[in-house]
Amino acid sequence: MEMVGMIEFELKCSECGRKFNLRSRKWRCDCGSALNLEIVEYPKCEKFADLVSPNERSLWRYGRLLPFSDIGVSLGEGLTPVILKKHGGIDVFFKLEYFSPTGSFKDRGACMGVTRARAISARTIVEDSSGNAGLAYSAYSASAGIRARIYVPSDAPVGKRELMKACGADVVECETREEASERAISELRGDEIYVGHTWDPFFLEGMKTESFEVFEEGIFVDSVIIPTSSGSHLLGVYRGFEDLVEMGFLDNLPAFYVVQAGGITPIYDEVHGRWYGGKGDLADGLRVKNPPRLKQIIEVLRRTNGDVVVVDNEGIVSAMKELYRMGLIVEPTSATAYAGLNEIVGIGDMKSVLIPLTGTGIKTIERIKFLSGE
Repeated sequence: MEMVGMIEFELKCSECGRKFNLRSRKWRCDCGSALNLEIVEYPKCEKFADLVSPNERSLWRYGRLLPFSDIGVSLGEGLTPVILKKHGGIDVFFKLEYFSPTGSFKDRGACMGVTRARAISARTIVEDSSGNAGLAYSAYSASAGIRARIYVPSDAPVGKRELMKACGADVVECETREEASERAISELRGDEIYVGHTWDPFFLEGMKTESFEVFEEGIFVDSVIIPTSSGSHLLGVYRGFEDLVEMGFLDNLPAFYVVQAGGITPIYDEVHGRWYGGKGDLADGLRVKNPPRLKQIIEVLRRTNGDVVVVDNEGIVSAMKELYRMGLIVEPTSATAYAGLNEIVGIGDMKSVLIPLTGTGIKTIERIKFLSGE
């Protein structure tokens, strides 16, 4: 346990319960399981506003609820806009995460991951990514004066790869997403730290600030729909709402719904049995075949009476066209949540739903030419 800022945290194995120092370079437990970062005792405040730094225009607005806030790295992430649209009789709150500094929600996690790297004086961070996380870590490590080596699959969007290189990252191209992950871990050297977002508990701490922002704006939803691959986004947003419940600011958790893309559906397969529908490979960000936090994802669905659905390329294209007609310039992965909305409406009794729009279409122009018919 360690007091870092206003509250006390502990780094703990999600399976065997073993505890580690927060400044450890461990990226998973010795038993092979994912690590969790847990708050030992929540602060006692009458109002959430008492925990907010109102003049801070970044993720560190909530620094009193985050580790290492005294040395926080920032590029002005967070405080993304929320717009309200109607879908039938449902209020749909789109949180425009693509307004983040590098164009995706991954900036929140990278902000925390690089801050942790700074806290332990790491000279190099290592990440594997299909695109957005790699760019986020490239930018934040550049800002902090820390070297970055990013392993990417060969078919990662060109724009994302070139932007990583422009930030000074060493980009290592691999044949597949799986090879990228394997090499990032196997080629890790003693003076480096692995910050892979599929494993890193500090990444989840950055993601929970999305929930804090929604609450601070006075938006209350009964459901959350999130495109999910490794589960870092889903689990982080869930953790934020869980913190709000634990501190007494919310009475109930919203229902969490996962959307996966056809072809790689480990969460759906675990819950409902194997998926046999069409491919959804336009969603290049949803390609993790063996998410290390799979049990935690399913537990969130169980605790909140949520579920998981799958969409294919046809559904993704249709959703993108609708979103673009609303003026929402998203990438295909981001559109999957809206593509899954109709199916999810048939599952739950929702009246208000939060959908984070996770990434900008500007970085994936080569994948969205079909929208204009070219």
